[in-house]
Amino acid sequence: MPKHSLSSFWCSVILAVILALGAAAPAGMLAQDTIKIGPLQPLQTLPSLGPLVPAMPPPSAPTAVSPPVALPTMAAPPMSLPTMAAPPVALPTMAAPPVASPTAASPPVPPPVAAPPPLPTSNTLTITGPIAQAYLYIEPYQTRFEVLFDAATVLAWLAPDAALPESLAADQQKQIVESMASRASSWCALSAGDQALPVPLPLVAVIKGLPGNTLPLKEGEAVPLNQALVGFMWEFATPPGPDELNVTWKGWIKGMTKLPVRVFFGPLSETGEIYSPVKNFRWRNQGRMPRPAPLAAVPQIPLPQPWRLPMGGILWVVTGLLFYIYLKLKDHKLPGGSLPYVVVWLLGAVLMSQLLVVPLNLGPSAPAVTQVAEAQKIVSPLLRNVYRAFDHHAESDVYDVLARSVDGELLRKLYLETIQALTLDGREGTRVTIAEFSATVDKVEPDPKGAGFIADCNWMARGIVGHWGHSHPRVNIYNARITLTPVKDEWKLTGLEVQEVRRL
Repeated sequence: MPKHSLSSFWCSVILAVILALGAAAPAGMLAQDTIKIGPLQPLQTLPSLGPLVPAMPPPSAPTAVSPPVALPTMAAPPMSLPTMAAPPVALPTMAAPPVASPTAASPPVPPPVAAPPPLPTSNTLTITGPIAQAYLYIEPYQTRFEVLFDAATVLAWLAPDAALPESLAADQQKQIVESMASRASSWCALSAGDQALPVPLPLVAVIKGLPGNTLPLKEGEAVPLNQALVGFMWEFATPPGPDELNVTWKGWIKGMTKLPVRVFFGPLSETGEIYSPVKNFRWRNQGRMPRPAPLAAVPQIPLPQPWRLPMGGILWVVTGLLFYIYLKLKDHKLPGGSLPYVVVWLLGAVLMSQLLVVPLNLGPSAPAVTQVAEAQKIVSPLLRNVYRAFDHHAESDVYDVLARSVDGELLRKLYLETIQALTLDGREGTRVTIAEFSATVDKVEPDPKGAGFIADCNWMARGIVGHWGHSHPRVNIYNARITLTPVKDEWKLTGLEVQEVRRL
């Protein structure tokens, strides 16, 4: 082959590779989820956090189970605390250079993330017919089953011959809640696989709006009957990643024969129905719901290597010397001379030196923490584990996880205060699950009361909870002084003085 033909061939190959790489560049530059901003300072005004929660579609009454629909979710960041995520920012797409080949076309642009459904702000949302809608929220360590009926249907079922009122006053709402709480105690059951779970008492509430778009009522507030719903809620303690859940429903009121169900789990949702002849709804995981991440390791205290004191060898040597001095003072002779005695004495000292070894810590019990970076590595995982403890449903499990990072009287205080901070307002309280957390240590100083140190820090806890078919976001900003103390070779939180709390 001529020389100029070979060069032209390789030039063509190189040009094709360059054009292919240029076309593939935009496909590799996907918009990142979040970008990290600088550390939060006390009293700093925060930027908008952008869309906080996945969009939960309005309820429907399907006739068959639809395939899973992916919902945008907020993934928890790695177990580091110091920064707060900024709102999602779309990166500009690099246009591919014009190439004749069809493979150089730009990749399709993903559709924008839908905003969560708005909550009602006026009285324009009215109920035009009977409503029956169920929601199954599957989360790590707990599963919540919720059912909504329109208040008119509930009243007609409770008192078939009574005339329906135009609105429900506070005392009428209370009567409905009390009557339905006793009747609904046996309506719902849940099993994880073949294991039946304990059935909790239902939480019953009168709320306003439509399924997927509700508001709790304020204390003493009346609500028009055509805007009133009666909600039932059961919270079950379940495994962190159940393979299968079976819901049994017996609350068939006023001739109802089917109950639409929408299931939310991880980033997905799907729909189904419970029929009165079967009374059962089965959900299978099939690997679609990820298991929760493990807890952060509790920071260990790097203690100096203890000095090993061979008490057995020391006792042997001292005893041998005293025996030899005694023989000399009494002018006794050793049988066979002194050489065998010395050999046995030295050999016994070597062997006994491995027995009764006592470790002695001559240095300080914990090294002094004076740098912000050192304190950050200790404070971050401990605070994160505090919030992770409330992923559990049972109080005993929450305490067990809290005790890994908290010690002393602060354990009970943190439990009560964090429960209050993570519970939604109103009479339909549901606990918020923290999906994003970050903390920043601003200052470190020694603890004047003993070993350990005091850290001035602030942190952000951002959570979300699906509730009655829509989402509640919650963002809290804290500024506090934290005391950390060495306890059994580990760092533990032993003091907390909150100086400021902001809710966004």
